[in-house]
Amino acid sequence: MNIVFAIFKYFPHGGLQRDMMRIAEALLARGDRVTVFCHRWDDDAPLPEGLAIRTVAVSGWSNHARAESFIRRLTNELETFPHDRFVAFNRMPGADFYFAADNPFYSTAIRNVGKLGSRLLPRYRTFIAEERAVFDPAAKTVVMYLTPRQKNEYIAIYRTPEERFKLLPPGIPGDRRRPSEDEAEARRIAKRRELGAKKHDTLLLQVGSGFRTKGVDRSIAAFASLPDDFREHTRLVVAGRGKERPLKKLARRLGVDDRVTLLGARDDVADLLLAADLMIHPARNEATGTVLIEALAAGLPVLCSGNCGFADYVRESGGVVLHNPFSQRIFNKVLLRTLSVPDTLADLRQNALGYGQHADFYHRAEVAAAIIRGEA
Repeated sequence: MNIVFAIFKYFPHGGLQRDMMRIAEALLARGDRVTVFCHRWDDDAPLPEGLAIRTVAVSGWSNHARAESFIRRLTNELETFPHDRFVAFNRMPGADFYFAADNPFYSTAIRNVGKLGSRLLPRYRTFIAEERAVFDPAAKTVVMYLTPRQKNEYIAIYRTPEERFKLLPPGIPGDRRRPSEDEAEARRIAKRRELGAKKHDTLLLQVGSGFRTKGVDRSIAAFASLPDDFREHTRLVVAGRGKERPLKKLARRLGVDDRVTLLGARDDVADLLLAADLMIHPARNEATGTVLIEALAAGLPVLCSGNCGFADYVRESGGVVLHNPFSQRIFNKVLLRTLSVPDTLADLRQNALGYGQHADFYHRAEVAAAIIRGEA
């Protein structure tokens, strides 16, 4: 088949982008050809055979204006571009399939600016209209979704027929699966040495791009709330893309800048997961939280907010899920208790190891490919 993918921007460290590439690779493995239409492609890595990139020039100064321009020009191009399937990875009308990586934008708009603002402000009005075009009951787009919470929220807002939703399982690369214990320990020691963590230091890890949405400021505040004797033997490491200056300023103001490390985007997340002792992820809004699954697959216990779509997996693993609404005070107390009560962290680690060995986290791309091809 000739299959078209559409995504506004591609960069190799984004969760949505990684999912898109894995689905493309699953289709290529079946002999299909995939063409990605995008506004920007920020990756110099060689493309897999059968994958082509077509950049679409856009106009406009704002994000929503550029999104409108992209959709308009893409629609024109697809009128003459031969294809059997059209798969959208951002909200846009006319797609055969939509990969729903996010919770409803409508809910975010109402929460931020209210119903009146969502109708009057151009940014919110535009993105809600694009979302409605996908989920309108009269539309034909099949929605590949990731958590029951997502589906329920979309149906509640737009009255989308339930039969248009197709659930995808978690999907992470095989290198996140925990290796043999000897290899895992060797990689753990090497990465901790690289990070400057001492043998008995407790290494807290957070991974994700978009620092405010992921709640990295909450993590820094909780870390700073630890008693001095705990902080002396604890490090917080953050990997991902985002605005670092406000976080560095916050860490400096709270007096923990010497124990908080912002690594930027990384290609060694698998080793970071093995090096860490606890993943913390107090996200403000997280449709899924693929990194939580990656942590569990590596045997790393997780402490996350209840706003994460994959929080149920954390509960099943014996990890810690904070109640909604989020409370910084409670997060601080839970983190301290996790680190200070004897055997708590060790028990969480054993639970995560056992859960990660038996759970299947690896087939999202294959299921999505089958749905797109009409095989499922």
